[in-house]
Amino acid sequence: MLPVTHVLPLATVRRERSLPSPGTVTARVNEKVQAGDVLAQAEPPARHYLLDLARGLGLPEKEALRHLRRQPGERVDSGDVLAGPVGLARRTLRAPAAGQIINVQDGRILFQAHGEVVSLKAEYAGVVVATDGVQSVTLEATAALVQAVWGNGRQDHGVLRVTGNGPSERLRTDDLDINLRGAVLVAGVCVHTAPLHQATELSCRGLILGGLASDLIPVVRRLPYPVLIVEGFGDVAMNAAAYSLLSTNAGREASLDGRVGGLYNSQRPEVIIPLPATRQVSVPDEIIPPNPGVRVRVVHAPYHGAVGVIREVLHKAVGYPSGILARSARVDLEGIGTTNVPLANLEILQ
Repeated sequence: MLPVTHVLPLATVRRERSLPSPGTVTARVNEKVQAGDVLAQAEPPARHYLLDLARGLGLPEKEALRHLRRQPGERVDSGDVLAGPVGLARRTLRAPAAGQIINVQDGRILFQAHGEVVSLKAEYAGVVVATDGVQSVTLEATAALVQAVWGNGRQDHGVLRVTGNGPSERLRTDDLDINLRGAVLVAGVCVHTAPLHQATELSCRGLILGGLASDLIPVVRRLPYPVLIVEGFGDVAMNAAAYSLLSTNAGREASLDGRVGGLYNSQRPEVIIPLPATRQVSVPDEIIPPNPGVRVRVVHAPYHGAVGVIREVLHKAVGYPSGILARSARVDLEGIGTTNVPLANLEILQ
């Protein structure tokens, strides 16, 4: 079966949100939530430190104990002074994190650091349809859905805005002004770092691109906002279907999830745009046979990014100029015409 990428103007989107460890779920089944609402919280396991009091102050064990300023059970913040200052150098021993002293013995302090509470947010407006009560919550919404091929691992939400002059245009700093502050941006291609840093200064909540220069990957991974690449790396225009869907929904709230699934997780980076529920719509299909009439997209050169419809799946392997023999489909590509494309170079576009 061919991989399936969803570019849907209207669908029932159902996603499970999970805490990294068990905690407390505050959301209830059938509850309507907004993108910024907290669904659940968990406190990670405490970390412990063994601090050498005598060495830290440069004093004998018994003398060092006299300079202890905090007692067991007393809560402190990161950087608070636990002991000292002493001597001309005013040496001190400070808390390595927020927490408390558990015990003091043999000139050493057993310190327990409290982990920060992890909050699980909805990330998109929807209805809670299921929960296990301790770790996971399933949300459902009627929404537009655009799946990407790569993301930088971040999540956020904001109002969708289109910048630049089309799906193949390169993003420039001149395209970014104060009117885009706090928005989720849709653009064509990015090949320079300057627009990325400009978007950071504008506190943008996300960036959706058709293509990205591969040498910018390390920069994009460090950005504070999610970046989603719809097509791939290089000077690749966003396909017309995705660009049109995103442009049509400019001004609406969009949720960006830039996380990429691992070996046992098929999660795709995606854009979810909640819409008013005017009628019942189905959940997208995850398995679609490559039958005649099915819409597909080419994912490799020479027709990378082209969209078309399968005319027929050829029974015999087809030879190509590279010398490769491959199972292929005859595809009517928009703006190109009818041609043979290896099945390995196709994905189904729903």
